[in-house]
Amino acid sequence: MDKSIDKKNKGPFRVLDTAHLSAAQNMALDSVLLEAVEEKISEDTIRFLSFKPHSVLIGRFQTVEKEVRESFCIENEIDINRRITGGGALYWDTNDVGWEIFSTRQRFNYSHNIESMYKVFCSAAAAGISKMGVDAKFRPRNDIEVEGRKISGSGGTSIKDAFMFQGTLLVDLNIEMMLKSLRIPVEKLKYKEVNSLKQRITWLSRELGRTPGRNEIIKYLLEGFSESLEVNYYIGELSKTEKEMLEKRVSFFESKKHIYAVNEKKGRYVLTSFVKNRKKVLKCSASIDIRRKIISSVYLSGDFFLYPQRALNDIESVLKNLPADKKTIEDTVNNFFTKYPQKITGVRPEEIVEAVNTCVDKILFLKYKIPLKYFNDIYTVNGAFSGKNKIEIFLIPYCAKKPGCKYRKTQGCSLCNKCSISGSEDIAKKYKIKTYTILSYEHLNKTLKKLKKEGVKYFSGSCCEAFYIKHKHDFERIGLPGILINVENKTCYDLGREQEAYEGKFEGFTNLKLDLLEKIFKAGSG
Repeated sequence: MDKSIDKKNKGPFRVLDTAHLSAAQNMALDSVLLEAVEEKISEDTIRFLSFKPHSVLIGRFQTVEKEVRESFCIENEIDINRRITGGGALYWDTNDVGWEIFSTRQRFNYSHNIESMYKVFCSAAAAGISKMGVDAKFRPRNDIEVEGRKISGSGGTSIKDAFMFQGTLLVDLNIEMMLKSLRIPVEKLKYKEVNSLKQRITWLSRELGRTPGRNEIIKYLLEGFSESLEVNYYIGELSKTEKEMLEKRVSFFESKKHIYAVNEKKGRYVLTSFVKNRKKVLKCSASIDIRRKIISSVYLSGDFFLYPQRALNDIESVLKNLPADKKTIEDTVNNFFTKYPQKITGVRPEEIVEAVNTCVDKILFLKYKIPLKYFNDIYTVNGAFSGKNKIEIFLIPYCAKKPGCKYRKTQGCSLCNKCSISGSEDIAKKYKIKTYTILSYEHLNKTLKKLKKEGVKYFSGSCCEAFYIKHKHDFERIGLPGILINVENKTCYDLGREQEAYEGKFEGFTNLKLDLLEKIFKAGSG
């Protein structure tokens, strides 16, 4: 038994199995039970819950728009709702089983952050899961794992002297459905991405070779809680008062006012970055609570090999809920590599630090009144952006000039307003920035070297994300600091014609993001 648990005040827990409820009903009931325990209307309670129809739940501080593929969920009759607890978005299949504990601070000596209770309750749940024949263990900060793969996440909240701690046990997961329901930070629904996710998470039916029944799962979880927490229990039901409270509250939890309560400015945002060398690309997708400057979660992916494989899951886990502070991130990653029981090969600590900190650097764009929706369309080269960086020249990709234009493969612009180049020329002129058209990769390479030799201190340019990733090492090797802005439309990489673009023969057509361009030029006007 964990020493943080008070051996006094060992009254029995009431156990509720509320079976399958809608997302709104389940969220409303969480609110009711937490309030009822605080007001001593209800005794300490362990609740087991499931969802019908299948559901997507976002965390208290998240935005639906950024976390959920709404149109897919509506088309497939998937409930969308908001938890009263923080954390990330979750997909609930109808077979999944949730567990919740409602109690008081005094009973469990809980006097500080809810995170102090993660080990206590996750270890108890893991003990119950292990009784079903899998080796489940608590993994800091708030997961339960089986051989390095997450099978249950957890979180909690409190009001005054009462708290709720909850977890989700994955039973029979449809990964493809989850990926299509949530805006999980993977690039595309490709086989390799699905396979990568399977290395991070698992579920009971996969581990057991069968799908256990709901009653069996509850039986073993309850045994784990009872034995690990040293508490007695009895099977109960909702009281009349609780039912009345629930009936009054459900309509609010069904409302748009609740579901869409957090807007973009207040919510979390997934920021991306890339670290590249000649052998691999490491992509980082960091979900950051912009308002509180907290890293909610980190997802690392790329074309690298890693040993031991589970180390990536463990790295992601220690980065959760950290302050979005570059020194803290660096110390945490270095400490992890130093103390990890096995030697980690395939990814270096400095690469992970660079990837996460590059995401954190993007928070600075708020200072220049750049909307969050553009953050992942900005790529910095050789250092973070600052308003002190005076943009001297803007490099234009020739593919942004309309096909057939006499200036497409040369310098200049007729300002005919038939493509976005006219607008970019006007904006550049406004901020006294010179423009120059790039005709091929080799031309870009020579141009950057020439600009650096001529004493240019800072440049800007537009290119697609794929081009930036492929040539990131080249930009860094040349060493000229700058800021790149993503383009609109399908690019040569989307169409599989990057070799034509490399040679300057691509006949496709892209648009520049003029609104973002204006904001970047204004911020970089010195």
